[in-house]
Amino acid sequence: MKTASVLMSALMAGAMSLAPQAFAQTVHYPGGKSTFDGKCAVCHQAGGRGMDGLAPPLVEYPGKYAGTSEGRAQLGHTVMYGMFGPIKVKEKSYNFKMPSFASLSDEEIADVLNYVVFDLNAEHGAARPFDAAEVKAWRAGPLDQTAVHQQRASVIKGLGL
Repeated sequence: MKTASVLMSALMAGAMSLAPQAFAQTVHYPGGKSTFDGKCAVCHQAGGRGMDGLAPPLVEYPGKYAGTSEGRAQLGHTVMYGMFGPIKVKEKSYNFKMPSFASLSDEEIADVLNYVVFDLNAEHGAARPFDAAEVKAWRAGPLDQTAVHQQRASVIKGLGL
């Protein structure tokens, strides 16, 4: 019995020493991570895991959105112009007024979107990276937060989410 206890203690110690490595995040977009950590993580939390009732997780839907032009525009418009109103993500409800981050440069918005889609989302299908030119094109047709909310509903329906 004492041998089993010693063995269990050794296994636990080994597992604990590996834990930080097992959950280490590979970051391909460090500029986007920096922007996310400074502007977005306060509500969406570190790693984009979300905060119940307040801000939805960003670890699944953005990867799915990024594969369509409508979804890509919705992601960009959400960051640029903000969004408010009730939404559901995986049967959980959120109702938060996301602020506008239009003051970020086109490059910063592209970087943060790339971080969210490619570093936080394990699956992103055939999505291609965002670039500043794409963000600049979205700025040419500004939306208010209500329109961004309606756009999201259309994207969700189109993707069957």
